[in-house]
Amino acid sequence: MSVEDIFPLAVEFRRHFHQHPEFAMQEVETQRYITEVLDKYGIVYRTVGTGVIAMIGQGEKCVAIRADMDALKVTEETGLPFCSLTPGMMHACGHDMHMAMVLGAAVVLKSREQELNGMVKVIFQPSEEKRPGGARLLLPELLKAPVPQAIFGQHVFPNLPTGTIGIRSGAFFASSDNIIFSVEGKGTHAAMPHMGSDPILATACLIQFYQTLVTKFRDPLIPAVISITSVHGGTCNNVIPDKVEVLGTVRTHDNTLRYRLFELIEQKSKEICELYGCTFTMDKTWNGLPVLVNDEQLTKFVTNNATELLGEDRVISMKHLTLGEDFAIYLEKIPGAFWVLGVRPPEQENMPPLHNPKMSPDENAIKIGIALMVKNCLQYFI
Repeated sequence: MSVEDIFPLAVEFRRHFHQHPEFAMQEVETQRYITEVLDKYGIVYRTVGTGVIAMIGQGEKCVAIRADMDALKVTEETGLPFCSLTPGMMHACGHDMHMAMVLGAAVVLKSREQELNGMVKVIFQPSEEKRPGGARLLLPELLKAPVPQAIFGQHVFPNLPTGTIGIRSGAFFASSDNIIFSVEGKGTHAAMPHMGSDPILATACLIQFYQTLVTKFRDPLIPAVISITSVHGGTCNNVIPDKVEVLGTVRTHDNTLRYRLFELIEQKSKEICELYGCTFTMDKTWNGLPVLVNDEQLTKFVTNNATELLGEDRVISMKHLTLGEDFAIYLEKIPGAFWVLGVRPPEQENMPPLHNPKMSPDENAIKIGIALMVKNCLQYFI
């Protein structure tokens, strides 16, 4: 079976997934649909939670390809005839496209199984959007023999036109970690601040200090972002509250810096809060996603394959992205390459971004995504 043959069916896959989105770790019907297709084509698999790992071919040499399954709590506004049938939920990050492409690739690879001098593990992973991420759930199963020597993944990217891919060796997607902490003081009347200790003032000082972490404690050549996005404390104008709760995010492209930033946040925040008679408590579940680091040789391998398929001018050398992606979890244990797939219709100069309720990728990109996945797997065994 060729990519051209599977393309119409892969579009059907995508539209089914798009109409029936499911939230992280709730992908029961999505799993059922995938396994029905695998059964139809005689592809063996095992389930892991709401995820699936399928196996094509046999032997000790092994390569893996991955798609993510979960949708977002976003109310769709695309107006598509196959829009989401689930109120308040949508595949606004393109995971419907990812599943369709990997499922299509699996069917093609099964039809060409005799060409595989080894095994392809096909991963359908739940809960990419929700931390700590479904990659941590599937990784132990994936590492059972035969252990993949390489892993490939892709993500739709509205910034690039259909017919292109973007890739980068080394650090590509950023680490993605939560800042979750509280500051506790002693509540008092706002007209008598000396009778208490003000957690709002201490929190304000912390927020200012965090900005110095990326200006004075960091090599300026290493990208990093610290953003505080939620501050909750107090209920009225004349009461200093007992407690303030804060949320935020940290992104960087250097794993050493990633851990150093959190060491500084925890250590210095306690000292700053003590200046104001307050206590600092950090949520220990901050650990999110590491930096996504592409293997140099496998990045060249994918680049060469994409160039043969698309032409040299259609393979874009990317800059760092500050997006987070839990494919990075696999890359800590298995060398691999991850790329972005252009999905902007050629007639459009721009389109709604990822996670937008109007995000509607060009389905013609499905053919390219399948072709590159299939080519990577077949070429890997040569």
